[in-house]
Amino acid sequence: MAGLVRPRLACMDRVAPVWGGVSVLDLGCGGGFLSEELARRGARVTGVDPCSPLIDTARRHSEASGLEIDYRVGSGEAIPIGDASVDRVVCMDVLEHVEDPDPVLHECRRVLRSGGLFFFSTVNRTRLSRLLVVTLAEGALGMICRGTHDPAKFIRPEEMRALLERNRLAPAAAFKGLGPVGIDRHLDFVMGAFPVASIMYVGHAACR
Repeated sequence: MAGLVRPRLACMDRVAPVWGGVSVLDLGCGGGFLSEELARRGARVTGVDPCSPLIDTARRHSEASGLEIDYRVGSGEAIPIGDASVDRVVCMDVLEHVEDPDPVLHECRRVLRSGGLFFFSTVNRTRLSRLLVVTLAEGALGMICRGTHDPAKFIRPEEMRALLERNRLAPAAAFKGLGPVGIDRHLDFVMGAFPVASIMYVGHAACR
């Protein structure tokens, strides 16, 4: 979701403010919104997504914008880059869609260099997140295609922490909440930092 790029970047910048010359994997890059912002900051970006038409769109847009981004078709369970080849992995809106997050996190750990950073955001499994993301955003408001989210795949923060630990990624002490902070002129949610993590949350972990 393009509207989430700015608040997510703000969260990542608090942890790692310098992106120039840093090699980054944007896993689940979609149309390349976040990939392009990272490239504008000087990062060497590889964008990976399983949807070939989205990768084609992202590639055309980056070329028209004069940005060098290495886009590749691939899945989180089999990332098409080498071992220990990137400094940071950015994984936004991915883990709540896969059948099993463990293989994806294992792959993210594989491609990270020692001491590298893994950034993520996902949806918490709560009644409030189901109401906002599925009932309202997908259903009543039609902001997201119906069936995009399965609430059973939403991940509670304590589950996320255990997943990271199991895959030798040391999680930060606290995750930060994201959520709707307003409505824009198109009647879409304006997303931003949220005082609690009961809807969405963002966090990071270090590669051991």
